[in-house]
Amino acid sequence: MKRILNMSNHTLTGEQVAELSGMGYEIVELTAEDKTLWGKLNPSNYKEFTYRTMEDSDTRYDVDAYHIAGFPPAVVNAVCLACTLDMPAFYAYSERVSEEIHQPDGTVKKVNVFKHLGFFNY
Repeated sequence: MKRILNMSNHTLTGEQVAELSGMGYEIVELTAEDKTLWGKLNPSNYKEFTYRTMEDSDTRYDVDAYHIAGFPPAVVNAVCLACTLDMPAFYAYSERVSEEIHQPDGTVKKVNVFKHLGFFNY
């Protein structure tokens, strides 16, 4: 079975896991430390992190593809690295449905529901 690295701040939903499994992928998560770092990327550290995670032979993950989402410059850099490595890079596309719920005290509560619609190649 092929392996895909979830390079995102999110835990994949059951629906997403099922889709990737149907595509022949076993999901690999970032380590807890790398998940924390991915959530704290900024203009001064994203290139080093993506290089270490995807290219450095001592620290890269042993995977066949990437699911990439997060800090936009890191996403662009990671997708470019995936292309140079000739490896697939996917994004998860979701539809957001917002609902406003009027509360008894006169306030309005807004609820967003995300519906996963598929993984697509960058």
